[in-house]
Amino acid sequence: MNEAPNPYNILVPIDFSGFCRKALPVAQELARIYKGRISPLHVYDLYSDMEGFHYDIDSFHADGDPASIARAIKEKLRRFVSEAVGTDFLADSVTERNGNTAQAIADASERFDLVVMSSHGRTGFMRMLMGSTTEKVLRLGNRPIVIVEDEEAFTPFRKILVPTDFSLNSFAALPYAHDIALATGAEVHLFHALCGDFSKPEQFERQKQERLAKLHEVAEQHLPGLADNLKFFVVHGADSAHNAIREHIIEQHYNLVVMATAGRTGLDHLRIGSTTATLIRSVHTTFMAIKP
Repeated sequence: MNEAPNPYNILVPIDFSGFCRKALPVAQELARIYKGRISPLHVYDLYSDMEGFHYDIDSFHADGDPASIARAIKEKLRRFVSEAVGTDFLADSVTERNGNTAQAIADASERFDLVVMSSHGRTGFMRMLMGSTTEKVLRLGNRPIVIVEDEEAFTPFRKILVPTDFSLNSFAALPYAHDIALATGAEVHLFHALCGDFSKPEQFERQKQERLAKLHEVAEQHLPGLADNLKFFVVHGADSAHNAIREHIIEQHYNLVVMATAGRTGLDHLRIGSTTATLIRSVHTTFMAIKP
């Protein structure tokens, strides 16, 4: 392993479900890479009748002692997380009393460098619902968010994908891929989807070579020290950039995809059909989503 990036304080939202456990080994590996520590977070609502059975706390109700409830939940967080994360990587647990889980996570994340969370939540349907906590945090938060689908495919680190449309927004992902690659020795694959109809093969080939040259320029400017661990791909996105990236991810089996939440327009993170959000729902790969 090469020189590590600056230490990161990592926030991991926990709802005490089996699904959220997937985020913990990924968070620990990132804490190891970044020489950082992990703070588990739980958001609760004393006015919700459905919440209490998760805690085994007699005073969990609107008239209960807030300090006692917070202490009990923090202790439960510590026990839950320590089953998967070494104590050397753990910082203090965080609790937030708030009826809006996604907003509470986004607000708490402002005190941290990175958020790591599962694509699923307690119900197991998070990836299919546009109103999911994960997707709301992706839109509300300003910190980088690592969204975990398959924790077992995260390590050992071999390949990181960074899609780009050559916009300044998309370049926001490059420093994160650079840091992780330097720390782990992983390859970084720069990818561009060349969309449109090309009536003649030579027309596509000419534009492909132009875009490949641009990818090399981007790497030289933004990914110093990785010359031996770089690969470049320009693929025809006949119908959409999303499908071109998705098919490439499935074919290549990446450990991590690092991608900005906004593309050339700068508005992708506001749209339900954004490339980033759609990809997160459609492939079983860990994503690091960066808001420019």
